[in-house]
Amino acid sequence: MVLASQENLVYGIKLSSVGPGRITGSDVVHDPSGMDLAMKLHYLRGVYFFSRQAAQGLTIVRIKEATFTWLNVHYRTCGRFRRSESGRPYLKCNDCGVRFLEAQCDKTIEEWLEMDLSHQKLLASNQVIGPELFFSPLVLFQVTHFRCGGISLGLSWAHVLGDAFAASDFINGLGQIMSALEPNRLPNYTTSNTKFQKLENPPPPLSIKQVNPVGDHWITPNNCKMETLSFPITATQLNNLQFKILGQNQIDQMPIFELISAIIWQCVAKVREGSEPKLVTICKNDPKERTRGECSNSQIISTVKADFSITDADPKKLATLLVKQAGNERSQIEEAMENDNGVADFVVYGANLTFVNWEDADLYELEVKGHKPVCVHYNIQGVGDEGAVLLLPGPKDFGEGRGEGRVVNIILPEKEVFGLKSELRKNDLLLENELE
Repeated sequence: MVLASQENLVYGIKLSSVGPGRITGSDVVHDPSGMDLAMKLHYLRGVYFFSRQAAQGLTIVRIKEATFTWLNVHYRTCGRFRRSESGRPYLKCNDCGVRFLEAQCDKTIEEWLEMDLSHQKLLASNQVIGPELFFSPLVLFQVTHFRCGGISLGLSWAHVLGDAFAASDFINGLGQIMSALEPNRLPNYTTSNTKFQKLENPPPPLSIKQVNPVGDHWITPNNCKMETLSFPITATQLNNLQFKILGQNQIDQMPIFELISAIIWQCVAKVREGSEPKLVTICKNDPKERTRGECSNSQIISTVKADFSITDADPKKLATLLVKQAGNERSQIEEAMENDNGVADFVVYGANLTFVNWEDADLYELEVKGHKPVCVHYNIQGVGDEGAVLLLPGPKDFGEGRGEGRVVNIILPEKEVFGLKSELRKNDLLLENELE
């Protein structure tokens, strides 16, 4: 892995804004659901790398022209937040637009992908909402031109707008516009997403943690420095792990996500020694919500609690627990948010050790003029101190034996990362030549 100073790696930044091609209308507002507001301190950062051949069809003018058109139907992404008299945030759809950045880099894409993961934050804006709500864009694009002629397209997405599946739908639709195609999934803004099934005396949700008020500066307060490590898991590694833990006759009886989560859960527990995490959060896609085309936070959020030692457990037992015990806490989260009229501030990712399944997110479906990205990187900004583990799809041409591989991103307190690498190697998740 190549280490490099971040100074001057990305330079020549130009800033502009792009709004919809037509006026949305006067006094158009959107009231986020309780679930949306529960996610308001989290942000998604995606970076799509395109080869030189693909970049020939991705000129700045073409991207902006397509954005004008796409924002006509995705007008909420152009809005700005305000607060009602009660203090509850709402979105004023006032066509202020999305922020657009252009930048240069003297590295090739191949050289960039060999560098430390921490540099990815230079390719997608790390701006958060606030401290002035009415000036803060919810979506930012960054186009970075590399020396090889390739480009990266960075997406900064406020999680209050929707989850990773909504974000990927958004940018994939933009790609279809750039290719002069009709988008195959339009946002459904006609159905209110503020309704939820009210429960009788619901137990408090275990998947969220209330934090001290952050006011209008929507950023997660951390008590320690967080660090991200990322590594691929090849198809061969997956097969070996399944055989090792499940045996030959049960390979198809345990989902990959739960299997990998169980192993990493145990690795983290060993690093934390006397304070092993027995309560974890699971975030997954909800296919039923996705079919409605709603641009919102429709993930299933559940918790799993173990009443036994994590470090001493059989990984198969942990994986089975993750499959069978997970229950959806969405209604409880909505209830908790509405009890305070959406004013209180919460953390979801990192409230507990959180496992996030983005395996079936269409991260590689952004296609322009027949070209798809050579690599896609996604991460979460604003993870709480307990950390988060993201499971993402790998690129289709993932190298020999890697066709159906995965990519794992782990965000943990900096002091835990070194020990975790050692545990991951012992469990054959991290190869010896990776992350040296």
